[in-house]
Amino acid sequence: VMGKLKVTTMRNCLLTIFTFFCSMTLFAEDKIAIINDPDGFTYVRSGQGKDFKIVDTLFSDDFFYFQFVDKSEWAKVTTWKGRQVEGFIHKSRVQEVDKLDSEKQKKLIVKTLDRHKILADNFQNAWKSKDSLAYSNTVGELEFHSVTKYNYILSILPKFFCTTRDTMVLQLFFATIWADKGSANEMPSISIGNCFICKTDLVIEQLTRIKNIEQKNSIFNHIEWGILNHFDFNVDENGKSDDKEFNKLKKRLDKERKKASP
Repeated sequence: VMGKLKVTTMRNCLLTIFTFFCSMTLFAEDKIAIINDPDGFTYVRSGQGKDFKIVDTLFSDDFFYFQFVDKSEWAKVTTWKGRQVEGFIHKSRVQEVDKLDSEKQKKLIVKTLDRHKILADNFQNAWKSKDSLAYSNTVGELEFHSVTKYNYILSILPKFFCTTRDTMVLQLFFATIWADKGSANEMPSISIGNCFICKTDLVIEQLTRIKNIEQKNSIFNHIEWGILNHFDFNVDENGKSDDKEFNKLKKRLDKERKKASP
């Protein structure tokens, strides 16, 4: 029963993540933000003005997508809080994450990765103990955190790492991916793949520090899927490509994976 429950739950999680986050790709101008409000919260309204109905509330630790509305003081926002939330907030309350300084971005990334690792560890422990109640609670918390926090951070992490070369964040990301092994979420692969594309040598250097062979191979697999996704239209169903950059990255990855094999 537990095995069937896990498969069903993960499929539902994947569908939820896919539906919400892929819908965001339809709006190329959407960017990730947090609120900028001294009160620590901002109302989401059904229209562009304070007279419109409050449909939800954004708090200081909530991430959301936004678009500024032309010739308006309001921004259209979309987020996930157990359900999809759409509405408007005043543009002065929007803090684009990409425009935060590197230290503030790092704080957001580390806080989110740390929390996700803890939740993933809790889930794995509940699974191993065959405690159905603990399993149900921990898998729910893990999935909710994925959709409301973790996936947003994974969207900004590659640019942060490629700009700062912050190896502490990369090692924490490695540890979080390993803790969350078995997840149906594909976004960690996309994120680590993009890190590998922009800073190949640095990622390889940090991978050599991992002593657990199984963990290291797991990261290699995530990277491979990530670069395959990045070069999707230039790679055939057999993994072959005429793209020189893809072939260079794939060759390097295969070389390092072979070196890491016992």
